Amino acid sequence: MPPKTSKPQHRVTKRTKPTRSKKTPRKPQTPIMNNNNNNNENPSTSPVYFWRETDPSVGYLSQWYPCAFTDDTNPSIIYPTAEHYMMYQKALLFSDPAVGAEILAAGHPRAVKALGRKVANFDEAVWKARREAIVRKGSLLKFTRPVDVDDGQWVVVQGQGEGEGEGEGEEGLSLRELLLRTGEREIVEASPMDRIWGIGFGAARAGTVRARWGLNLLGKALMVVRGELREEEIGKKGGEVPSEAKASEEKEMGWVGTEEGEEVQN
Repeated sequence: MPPKTSKPQHRVTKRTKPTRSKKTPRKPQTPIMNNNNNNNENPSTSPVYFWRETDPSVGYLSQWYPCAFTDDTNPSIIYPTAEHYMMYQKALLFSDPAVGAEILAAGHPRAVKALGRKVANFDEAVWKARREAIVRKGSLLKFTRPVDVDDGQWVVVQGQGEGEGEGEGEEGLSLRELLLRTGEREIVEASPMDRIWGIGFGAARAGTVRARWGLNLLGKALMVVRGELREEEIGKKGGEVPSEAKASEEKEMGWVGTEEGEEVQN
């Protein structure tokens, strides 16, 4: 009989998973100015449509855009996004400090939004009466009270958002300056999924279905803040706010959309 031959042994090498480093906070994308015109409208007068915070052109207008800021009434609290501010104030409004603490500790704005829906003692009528003022203040703080990190400590950026701090673009423009650069154009949250803070339609369709728009409360809040910042800039220069500018802002804010399909806990 022929001698038995042993089968070749195939050596199996166990693959090890690469070690992952801890995630670092996502840096804000550089805001880029463009016409943001998806409806063949005049780019100088057409609405500024925004939605996703990742949009390199207009993402800075989103509630989810990463740009830490603080409030002088309690400077020890740092809000990573305007969504954190909104939902934290919602928790305070309904006396739910436990959820409020979770909101401040949460990372992604999506988690913050989910926590906001868990606020105890929620009263729809009270929220409807207060929500716009809360978002307006949060937006004003976002564009005027940015904070940055210095030696591991949060510090208020000097100049109150005038060309410094997080969100500064390649041209050295602050979020405040970018907002003012939108001029008199209508600011519209073109979210196809939100008819309260947005219009319920994406930017591609928005211009053709205006009669069916939702409330656009976030867009309107941003326009109010823009008007306040413009008046402040003109006041610094010793001038007066042009009457046509005031009229334009009033016209922007006076428009009321449909509440069809309104979602109560936004």
